[in-house]
Amino acid sequence: MQIYVDDIIFGATNETLRKEFFSCMQKKFQISMMEELNFFLGLQVKQMKHGTFLCQTKYCIELIKKSNMEK
Repeated sequence: MQIYVDDIIFGATNETLRKEFFSCMQKKFQISMMEELNFFLGLQVKQMKHGTFLCQTKYCIELIKKSNMEK
């Protein structure tokens, strides 16, 4: 589980435990279930057979544009 202020992501290899955790969280908080994580807190997330990869390309491009450093 990853928590950052009001953003929470979690995953599990055990479907029963995942459902149980979601149910507990839903009783106390307004929460929605997303299937596959693609983007979280500026990180692009790519889930593949060999592992999970994180990338900040989009965030870096936004910083470059914001700083007028595109050239």
